[in-house]
Amino acid sequence: MADLQENVAPGPAFELPLVSIRLDRARRLQKLQHAVPAVALLGAGAQRLMQGQRGLGLALAVGELVVSALLLRSAVRELAAVRRPEAAQHHHGVDWFDIFAAGVLTAEALEHWHHTGHLPRPTLLLAVLTLAMGLFHRQFTGWIGPSQSLRIGEDGIRLRRRFHRQFFAPWPEVERIDLDEGKALIVARGGAERRIDLADLRNASEVRQALLAARERLASA
Repeated sequence: MADLQENVAPGPAFELPLVSIRLDRARRLQKLQHAVPAVALLGAGAQRLMQGQRGLGLALAVGELVVSALLLRSAVRELAAVRRPEAAQHHHGVDWFDIFAAGVLTAEALEHWHHTGHLPRPTLLLAVLTLAMGLFHRQFTGWIGPSQSLRIGEDGIRLRRRFHRQFFAPWPEVERIDLDEGKALIVARGGAERRIDLADLRNASEVRQALLAARERLASA
């Protein structure tokens, strides 16, 4: 096995996230629940304008209309992304959906205060947390890392999945790498194996190319 380790062709170590279509859809659909209050808030803002309110009431009505419209527009884009299996992942510095959702929560809190004279602190706290998640989206996602990833390096092949035991096979232990149209299978000596559902990955072509390179690297030993 030591000879096999020495004979495996060297190559750069790299790591790819395994972007699951199902998990991404579930995350986006969960976010869309924040758009439901925006519909009611849009109606409340329009009603205030029709009532001809002035001063604070007018400012509140305009704010409700603006943040609700922005959130609903963002929700339509999220819904469109859910329906596109091939939709690419964009790692922007901020998440505008969360920022607009924080605006809707703030408007809800101000609406409640305008009617009752009492600020709902839980709603305001949720608005602050949602705003922070939107503004620091890149830092937050970088801190928690991808839920699933594939790493191919000098030491071997490693598959990580959050809340699951990771799979690691050193090059001397890798028996074969099978690939077909919809799945990949990494088989280690002794019977250990890990399957990757390529049909469920948004970045399936990148993962396939990485595994093809790993198989060529193994075959050159």
